[in-house]
Amino acid sequence: MAPRKKTRHYLAIDFRSSHIKVAVGPATGAPLAIARSPVAYFKPEGGPDTAVEFDPALALRRIVSTIKSALSESGLAPVDISGIGVTSQHQGIVLLDLEGRPLYGGPDRDMRAVFEGAEIDSNTMVDVWELTGHGPGVLTAWARLKWFAANAPDIYGRTRTVCAIADWIVLELTGELLMEQSLAVESGLGLVASGQPARALAPALNLGDITLPATCPAGTVVGKLKRNTAKRLGLPTGIPVVACGPDTQSGLLGLGAQLPNAVGIVSGWSTACQRVTERPVFDDTRAMWTGRHVIENRWVLEGNAGETGRTYQWLLSLLHGLPDNAAENSPNKKHGTTKLTTADVMDTIDDAIAKIEPGATGISSFLGPSFVHMANVGMRTGGLLFPVPISFEPPDRIGIARAALENFAFGIRHNLERLDSFRGPALSIAIGGGMVKTKAFRSILAGVLDCEIGVAESGETTSLGALSQIAAGTGNGPSIAEYAVIRATELSKYEPDAAHAGVYESMYDEWRHRERLLASFEV
Repeated sequence: MAPRKKTRHYLAIDFRSSHIKVAVGPATGAPLAIARSPVAYFKPEGGPDTAVEFDPALALRRIVSTIKSALSESGLAPVDISGIGVTSQHQGIVLLDLEGRPLYGGPDRDMRAVFEGAEIDSNTMVDVWELTGHGPGVLTAWARLKWFAANAPDIYGRTRTVCAIADWIVLELTGELLMEQSLAVESGLGLVASGQPARALAPALNLGDITLPATCPAGTVVGKLKRNTAKRLGLPTGIPVVACGPDTQSGLLGLGAQLPNAVGIVSGWSTACQRVTERPVFDDTRAMWTGRHVIENRWVLEGNAGETGRTYQWLLSLLHGLPDNAAENSPNKKHGTTKLTTADVMDTIDDAIAKIEPGATGISSFLGPSFVHMANVGMRTGGLLFPVPISFEPPDRIGIARAALENFAFGIRHNLERLDSFRGPALSIAIGGGMVKTKAFRSILAGVLDCEIGVAESGETTSLGALSQIAAGTGNGPSIAEYAVIRATELSKYEPDAAHAGVYESMYDEWRHRERLLASFEV
């Protein structure tokens, strides 16, 4: 009898908007272990109120400790890890000096460069959006570089290159710097059509001192784990380190969305709705982004429903009187007591939410998630609407939470309708991310969309995609596209309740009508 083939295991690092996540597991199936640490952000001295940074040195220490936690929880020996990969948030960047040392670490929500972004958008000679599929200018790396040139010349004077957060982490692990091409496109550093570095933009935007690294496809082995880094992590030297695509595109792979016109929804802190295309497809109104898939010869057209998980955590913390730091994903024990978290509340109220019939509470939620027009992002009027006087039908916490989840589903439908307007009905729809851990949300979404949806039950969609990219990149199995086919078979299928779908049809029409009315009010 032939000996059983040993299962290979991989380690995926994901630098998210709210936390650092490390997953350990095989190329397919659920991860063996997940560990998380919050990202520590701060407002820089002398910067505008909209400026947000992270300390790269502190971030590296947290990455190291999170890796150790995940490895310990997995029960694997260090020699069992066959590859490491890194993904990160869309527009998060790091500025590097000549020696590759980080000078600034900025998340996607660092909005210090509003005026510089507007200058980029008004430049009739250089159309960044047309070249990279992304905008407005304030969200690009170029705007922040221009801000540093004008407001922090000491930092800009030492800056020689810029890259995504994941690229910088790979540099720290291996000593080698490349930009993963689909991630480079997200911050305006890569050309959407070819994936090559957008090097011509630096001199065109009067940033000629900046040079861009070469790009590489997702799944590329950039280098091997350095000796000193391996010692800090307790891992063997020489483990291959792989460049992975952005968090949302990695999530697409985790959902198995790889055929043209397949739709993947990654709903976590925010919700991205991406449609796979066989060529770059542009929204002439610039409401949606055009990006690259992690699979060769595939692109994506992306709509965004805005902050969903962030809004839900805030709402539950408010309704249940939790402290501001209660958004951690696991209970914390202190002095022998357990601190309640929003994750605990989500689990506790899930069944109660599911028992409420659509529209039964009479509450309409307008808490932000909707169709986000990327070229016209701004403040909007929102809130909760319910029948008055209150004594007639007092709204309770469960009803408000249900209304919020319906709001999220309506916002997703709004995005999918926009995507359908370009290419017709979707081939398939799949969803993953932290929001699907709320089981009531799955059935609500199926009812609102009135079609079958595939669900990645664990919610760890980005990690699933990253683990498959690492396996493909290290040559231990199928290609990235073939792994997508396998991932699609792992989804659970949710069918809509026909009666609920009919109610949601009229509720959605009314929600859209009220949303338009609220949009006419000045904030």
